[in-house]
Amino acid sequence: MDRAINETVDYEWIQCTIMTIRSALVKSTPDRENGQMQSNSENQLQEDALKPLGRRARKAMAVRQSLFMAGLAAFERQPIGLVSILDITEEADVAKGVFYLHFKSKDEYLLALWEDVQRSFLDGARAATLECRSHTNRIEATVRHYARITQESPTTARFWIRMSSYFPDEVGEPGHLARIHQEYVQQLAATLAGRTFDDLTPADVRGALLTDSICWAVISTSISTGELLCESDSLTRIVASAIKLVN
Repeated sequence: MDRAINETVDYEWIQCTIMTIRSALVKSTPDRENGQMQSNSENQLQEDALKPLGRRARKAMAVRQSLFMAGLAAFERQPIGLVSILDITEEADVAKGVFYLHFKSKDEYLLALWEDVQRSFLDGARAATLECRSHTNRIEATVRHYARITQESPTTARFWIRMSSYFPDEVGEPGHLARIHQEYVQQLAATLAGRTFDDLTPADVRGALLTDSICWAVISTSISTGELLCESDSLTRIVASAIKLVN
């Protein structure tokens, strides 16, 4: 491995480690005896953890995103199972060793990409429903968001559909893929119902699962045929009617 690659590997590994430590510091809540407050040094560590990332850390995150975009492009040309790590790194124009700085395996990469796509989608759904005051309006805004994603980011939509067709234990640890989807549905349920996780009801979760399933069934068929089966207004009515039936 030449010197340039070594330098890239060194600083990116260090920055990824720092990001992991920062995340752990922010999430950690150590027990305290007698309700004692955290020491000044611990408070300072948590304050430092919340500071903006440096230039190298931002570059490491940019490399990670470029690997995600490269994978989406590669999956357009070949089935996911046939795309190799080398295909992804060549598409991203980085050394293969860079891939292993961010992911231990292709399975870990796929799960991370799947979570990234879902997180981006949920962020868009929350933004779309921010001003909505009723459950029906939130369903309508979310359905429109599904349709918009399909029109504006067809590559991402196709990846979503391909990953959804995988068997639950086909990628990663047994049940990992199913857990990711379950967490996604719960977050979507909270968005649609306008509630916190603690306040969600079984009906909220069923409604979110139904909304997701119907929208992607229509979108999947639309992508394969090249024609939109129905407009977002019609899709909204279909989803709302189905939710009423099951609840």
